[in-house]
Amino acid sequence: MEPVLSQTIYPDFNWYWAAIVGAIIFVGIIMLGLEIFVFPGFGAAGIVGLVFLLGGTVTSWILLGPTWGALISVSTCVLATATFILGMKSKFIQKRLVLKTQQPSGKGVESEDLAPLIGRDGETESDLRPAGIAMVDDQRIDVVSDGGFIEKGQAIKVIAVDGPRVVVERTNLKKENGGNK
Repeated sequence: MEPVLSQTIYPDFNWYWAAIVGAIIFVGIIMLGLEIFVFPGFGAAGIVGLVFLLGGTVTSWILLGPTWGALISVSTCVLATATFILGMKSKFIQKRLVLKTQQPSGKGVESEDLAPLIGRDGETESDLRPAGIAMVDDQRIDVVSDGGFIEKGQAIKVIAVDGPRVVVERTNLKKENGGNK
């Protein structure tokens, strides 16, 4: 009696190889978990974990056939995703990922109050495309044009300030001898 075609193409299920594939994938998930939750960054544990996951999945397709390979591939994705989600919900992990200390006011970088510049005239020191640099009240500041391109050396007027963002528009004033006219 001749074997059926499907029996010759697909390998027989073998518990030995299934256990090997399961162990490879398990080690991959453990290594990825170590990389995510213990060793921050993307280092050797993460790379080894990805190699083991990919190797286990490919091995399952080769040794166990496409049906078991597909099932193991989907199961691996679900298990890895569930491990990540459950790990992120853990209070231990949240404490390690979220900064608890607060920056006191006056420490670090703070922008100065630029609101008094509204309505003041100045001159562009660089092309505004639409962002660039301008001199307003003898202050060199980063500005944004209200729409189009403004060439270097053009007279401008501050029309709005939103935090550190200073919006200017071109004016018809001519700059002569460093003064506004």
